[in-house]
Amino acid sequence: MDIGEIIGDAFKYPVSNWKRLLILGIIVLISQLSMEIIMLYASASGLLYFLFFPALAASILMMGYQLRTVKTTIMGKFEPPEFKEWGGMLIDGLKMFLVGLIYQTIPIIILIAGAVMIIAGSSTTKILGLLIMLLGLVILLIVGIIMVMAISNMAYYGELGAALRFGEIKRRIASIGWLNYIMLLIILVVIYILIAVGAALVSLIPFVGLVLTCLLVYPFMYLFMYRAYGLIFRETLDEEELQYEVEDSLEKEDTDHI
Repeated sequence: MDIGEIIGDAFKYPVSNWKRLLILGIIVLISQLSMEIIMLYASASGLLYFLFFPALAASILMMGYQLRTVKTTIMGKFEPPEFKEWGGMLIDGLKMFLVGLIYQTIPIIILIAGAVMIIAGSSTTKILGLLIMLLGLVILLIVGIIMVMAISNMAYYGELGAALRFGEIKRRIASIGWLNYIMLLIILVVIYILIAVGAALVSLIPFVGLVLTCLLVYPFMYLFMYRAYGLIFRETLDEEELQYEVEDSLEKEDTDHI
């Protein structure tokens, strides 16, 4: 697995089709702007809480597009996926949400329990709460490492259950090496955080900053990250599986042209 090649490809990928990048940016803008308006002005008019629904729909669509990005990457596509079959994209987004819920619920509950003990407990309880929070963070980190491959496995098979095939997920990670896999994820997270910090600075510009980050920076971040996930997963496929993906991709293209 060539880490430099994967990162370089993931960087070029978002700008390989500016139109699709901007469409994703509009979806992100709808979500972010709706939530901004709710937080700032909902106290003045309760009707603004209705903006929660377009914000929620846009967020689910984003998650669905992220899963579709992983899928098309595994299939060998070189550009972000087309915006079509919006109903299917919503379903894919719900799948992503459910996988996150399944994997992250337990560590989040542990973190909350630890935080409550730190805030409301005695000195002894606070120490115990801190240890519990550290345990929750470790579990959350392990879960995050596994969940990346789980999401990719779900994208590959198109089935929610594929995200829970722990034996297969473990085998795929082992096929590229746990150390290589974790090192690459660390590098990706560091790059993601650096871009996010830049986005936060740009967003400080009143209104214009929010629009720019939503239209360009956030979509770039999402496509960069999920392209990398798909490329990592492709490293776990043998020649027979890769051939199957190429043939499946060609069949779908022929169907689209009919």
